[in-house]
Amino acid sequence: MRKDLKKMALICLLFFVIQLAYSQEKKYGSLSFNKAVNISGKQRMLTQRMGKIYLYLLSNPNDLKAKKDLRITKIIFEKQLSILERNASLLITKNRAKTVEDTWEKYKKIIESTPTLKNAEKIVNTNSTILKQANSLVNAIILESKESTGSSDDYVTEEDSELKKTINKSGRQRMLSQRLALYYFANKPELKNQKTENVLRQVYIELDDALNDLLLSSFNNDRIDSALGDVTMMWETVKENSEKLFKQGYNDDEIYKLSNSLTKIFNKITNLYEKVKIE
Repeated sequence: MRKDLKKMALICLLFFVIQLAYSQEKKYGSLSFNKAVNISGKQRMLTQRMGKIYLYLLSNPNDLKAKKDLRITKIIFEKQLSILERNASLLITKNRAKTVEDTWEKYKKIIESTPTLKNAEKIVNTNSTILKQANSLVNAIILESKESTGSSDDYVTEEDSELKKTINKSGRQRMLSQRLALYYFANKPELKNQKTENVLRQVYIELDDALNDLLLSSFNNDRIDSALGDVTMMWETVKENSEKLFKQGYNDDEIYKLSNSLTKIFNKITNLYEKVKIE
């Protein structure tokens, strides 16, 4: 009887260890991979939000709320980058996080300076560099999630991969919402050139296309559909007045708030995708 009990206890212990190993294998350090993809994707948005605020302050230097927004955004970016670095396990992820950190130190010096036309031009010329590197970090984390998957079910593995792509796409909409406003400000007469015009139109098209993709996602549930409905109504208003966007028809405060409203809803949608469970 005792032998049977010991045998059962050993079996239970072995099962627990296997389950623990499997659950750890499926995590990005102390975070779930879905959470890590979400957070790293948010970093892209924060790079553009800081650039947007800086260009806004060039024409609105006494806006204390915007100055506070910039300080808070900077703090969140640094804290989240530290978390992502700490939890990385693959060398490629660590290296890409280090690259973001190195570029951030240069970008931060501009962000922290008193807004001037010269530094605003630097923001326009360099914001895409840190954005590209932040995006590379997201891709490395998605790769790390594929390396760590422990499922023998091909369907589960494929669905899990598709879900992370959807989280990534939804999270990218937050960035595009901020980038839209950044390049709206970059198209003011003192900064405008052919490149800034082209980027604004590219951002507009990508945001619209990706929203259509999300509306068709198989991962949508009632809450996601409701939030997508809200953001679609808001975006349709922008589309109906697209010339207002491309011809500087918005007041600075209007476009500033519009970008934040779009970002807020896309952030909600991304958080909802993060919580979707693969059955």
